[in-house]
Amino acid sequence: MKKFLAVLAASLLLASCGSSKTPDINIDNLAADLVADVSFTDDLALIDDSMIGNLYDVQYEDAVLYMGSGATAEEVAIFACADEAAAKTALDGAKSHIQSQIDSFEDYIPEEVKRLEEALVLQEGKYVITVVTEDKETAQGVIDKYLEK
Repeated sequence: MKKFLAVLAASLLLASCGSSKTPDINIDNLAADLVADVSFTDDLALIDDSMIGNLYDVQYEDAVLYMGSGATAEEVAIFACADEAAAKTALDGAKSHIQSQIDSFEDYIPEEVKRLEEALVLQEGKYVITVVTEDKETAQGVIDKYLEK
């Protein structure tokens, strides 16, 4: 009986772990909602897909990027990768991009460095999401809604 209960408990634990799979999300809608709902001091504009590779060293299947005028470091970037392993590698690329921005803004507009240092840079399943804003709480709420958290 104890063995049966142990197997049952293990099965339930594994089943509950499997249910935490990241849902498929529409990255264009998520990015648009972030731009609309999150407070930014700059007006963010959609960047042409052909330019994303010049700004981020990330391998992806689909991506969307909104950036400000350059007067701020504010941006929203979302990458859909082939799988979770590819997203883990892309996360490193996103972090490198933020560090590059910090290096650039230190001399250019030093007030932006804090915003960059506190940027949301996260990986959920096959997605990598970067949001540079002071309104991180709202941004996280929008992201959580899409990830069904």
